[in-house]
Amino acid sequence: MLLRVVVTLLICGIVSNPICSRGQSAQASPASNASPVSPQATVAPEEPPTPAPVPARSVVYRVERAQAIADYEPNPGMVRRMVDDLVMATTGEQTVSSAWGSLVKPSDIVGIKVCANGAPLFSTHPAVINAIVAGLIEAGVSPRNIVVWDREEKLLKVAGFRSRTDGYRLMWSEGNYDPKAVITSPISGKLIYGDLSFVSKPPDTLGEAPMPVPKEQGKERKRPRNLDNLSDESHLSNVLTHAVTKVINVPVLSDHVFCGLSGALFNMTIQNLDNWRRLVQEPVHGDPSIPEAYADPRVSDKVVLHIMDGLIALYAGAPIGDANYAVHYGTLYASKDPVALDAIALKKIDQWRAEAQIEPASKTAKYLQTAFTYGLGNADLNKIEVVDVR
Repeated sequence: MLLRVVVTLLICGIVSNPICSRGQSAQASPASNASPVSPQATVAPEEPPTPAPVPARSVVYRVERAQAIADYEPNPGMVRRMVDDLVMATTGEQTVSSAWGSLVKPSDIVGIKVCANGAPLFSTHPAVINAIVAGLIEAGVSPRNIVVWDREEKLLKVAGFRSRTDGYRLMWSEGNYDPKAVITSPISGKLIYGDLSFVSKPPDTLGEAPMPVPKEQGKERKRPRNLDNLSDESHLSNVLTHAVTKVINVPVLSDHVFCGLSGALFNMTIQNLDNWRRLVQEPVHGDPSIPEAYADPRVSDKVVLHIMDGLIALYAGAPIGDANYAVHYGTLYASKDPVALDAIALKKIDQWRAEAQIEPASKTAKYLQTAFTYGLGNADLNKIEVVDVR
């Protein structure tokens, strides 16, 4: 009897020994020096993340050439020089190749996010994109590793963008959204064709009642059909989440009827989402949905530079555009701070609108100040320096 008890104790000791049970050599546990925590101890909830500190001052670089645009037609050679000068000034590099090389690597898949709204007259100009592409190629990026994209294939082609074997690949987001990259908002929106979760309603043939669905078939359905096409979810473009590793954001200098400004923040968020109308229409006007979306690392972490196309500026009537409110401005801007860039654009748009006796766009574009509170950049004009590139 005594022998049986001793054997039992030995077996229990071997099984409970962590070294023997895991087949590992005797090593100190990494957490062996940590203070023990009582099972009854209450763990304090995590504090909300603190916004990233905004620099004391932001710089926006500007290059203006009146001869760069005439009768809505850009001068490609002059635009190329403007883009080259701008990127060298922004990066502080002495050559075009080293300037772009400081932003991207030859191994990157570089996405150039254009804005084709208002095509063909009021969209990002192909001449600006061709100049960027030429600079990237000088920096060693293969043309096959350069992607130009926006929401709709049709508008991209109306704007004059075409895939080029010696230049770039053309992609679009419509019908190509990432089901796993979801951005939610408390406001539901009506889905339309092209949105990821849009469900086509079957035709009502002769007013017949729908056939009952067998129980077994109903069980096989992976998700319910949203026949009302209402959703509080938006999905990011697959181009942004999967196709590209770095992004050069090229918005236009334009107002927007719903949210006041179609600038750098707008172009990287609303133009990359499906079910987007709910995010910019009344009563929110993009606030706080635009800053919230840009603060998402899946959006902001890939952006290395913002270049705003102001060859033609549109101070009212966007996104469709109206020549009565267009200015041959012949100007390009660049900055690494999208909020500062948008603030400078909004100031100029308000000046033109004041001259035309139109209500200021800043009255609607409240989301810029919210973007500052999110730590996305400077919205205070007193903290933004505009540097003219000669």
